[in-house]
Amino acid sequence: MIKHLSNKNSILVVILTATISLGLSSTSVNSFAQNDTGMMDNSTMMNATLAFAQEGNQTMGNMTSMEMTGTEETEEHEEYEAKGINVRDSVTLLLQDTTIPSQDYIHLYDSTPYKILNGHVAIKFPCDDQSVTPIKVLIGSAPNLTAAEFENIPELSTPGDMCLYHVDLVPGGNVTIITDVALQNPTDEDIEFPETSTVVLGVNQVAKGEHEGEHGEEEA
Repeated sequence: MIKHLSNKNSILVVILTATISLGLSSTSVNSFAQNDTGMMDNSTMMNATLAFAQEGNQTMGNMTSMEMTGTEETEEHEEYEAKGINVRDSVTLLLQDTTIPSQDYIHLYDSTPYKILNGHVAIKFPCDDQSVTPIKVLIGSAPNLTAAEFENIPELSTPGDMCLYHVDLVPGGNVTIITDVALQNPTDEDIEFPETSTVVLGVNQVAKGEHEGEHGEEEA
């Protein structure tokens, strides 16, 4: 690009030099100063040539700026695609009077064919005196789901009654792909949710996944 601009500047310098030389030495050009027909004199010709050269330099500078801007936008787009697509998809479920049968589950979310790169789940469930709930949050790509790790929020929990937990939806460890989120009752008894039982699920960032159609079927 620098070499290309240098060649164009050289051409403008040659045009400017040749025009000035003609204005100083040619008798035909000198006649412009003595002509009353309204034609340009030497000074006007030189000013016009200088203006043309300056305009050419300015145009090439603008073109260079546009090309650099286009390159920066392309690099930002590629970086954006590599990191994923920023979204904000939120689901809120009020589970009062809802029952999960023994050894059964409720499917909460499916992002196929995209995979979740960043998300969060907040749940308020019945808990025992040790702030432990029997309900599991399963994450992964169906049918390969794994129980997620809970973080209890003591300030918003009442041990022996209802507790609030947080679960991060971020791939890592044994869970490398997340497209599905579910609630599971792993106990031998049905669980009926009391008042204020809630699930709030938010997805912040996704990326194109390896799956299309059925879960677990890889692209050809």
